[in-house]
Amino acid sequence: GTRPRPFTGMPRLESGRPRSAVSDPEVEVAVLGPVEIRGVAQPFFRASSKELVAYLAFHRQGARSDVWASALWTDRCIAPSTLHSTASAARRALGRSRSGAEHLPRGGRRLRLADSVGTDVDRFARVAEGPDPDRWKDALALVRGRPFEGLNLADWAVLDGTQAQLETMVVDTALKAAEHFLRRGSGEEAEWVIRRGLRANPYDERLYRGLLWAMEKMGNRAGMWSTMAELHCLATDGGTRSEGLGPGTEGRMSQSCVHPTTLALFGELTQRESPAARGEPSRL
Repeated sequence: GTRPRPFTGMPRLESGRPRSAVSDPEVEVAVLGPVEIRGVAQPFFRASSKELVAYLAFHRQGARSDVWASALWTDRCIAPSTLHSTASAARRALGRSRSGAEHLPRGGRRLRLADSVGTDVDRFARVAEGPDPDRWKDALALVRGRPFEGLNLADWAVLDGTQAQLETMVVDTALKAAEHFLRRGSGEEAEWVIRRGLRANPYDERLYRGLLWAMEKMGNRAGMWSTMAELHCLATDGGTRSEGLGPGTEGRMSQSCVHPTTLALFGELTQRESPAARGEPSRL
């Protein structure tokens, strides 16, 4: 039941350089959903090479071979020849910049992406900065699913906190935008931004409270019950569709893992005789 923290841009993933230095990269590593690497010279024929590029995109200072190898393969030792071929395949797939320089330069003890390679997280942070709610919506439109979805060697993103920081970045933006649209009385826009937040993190209950407010603004009582059914099944059996929630089943919900703040809000909103467009959520 805490107020969302103000959004301050991309979290600092490491000291020194939190993100790509250029605003218009030639290659973009898109991780806000199923991972895509856009603008490459050729497809990634080796899955581990694609995973390496995703790792390096969030470790802008670069990494020695022993460091990135242990990050990708946490449970086994990889032969130096395999590491070399993995990096070489990544370099070939990425290709060269318009200036002729390699996107994954050779030489040095650290493997490091050139500044010509950016991420959709960089783009999200740049677009979401500032006070314009329409820009917040543009940033949220970049969210396609859970961060790093589809990678097999992405335990590092969980272990070093990168995934949690990206989810927080998206959720904070969605909550900020939702509060703006709810104050303006636009339940439809509030629902849209919240749904984008849920794509990144379907487990943050503040988003479901925002959905309840959005449904209330639209006068959609069935939508309130549907929201609680969605949350109830997520809290009780990991997301399997829960049927049969409706008036008279409040006791079953109160016995679930749904937060008391959410249950109280749901009870308050469903007891109102008509949608209260004048009401504003004090917190999500």
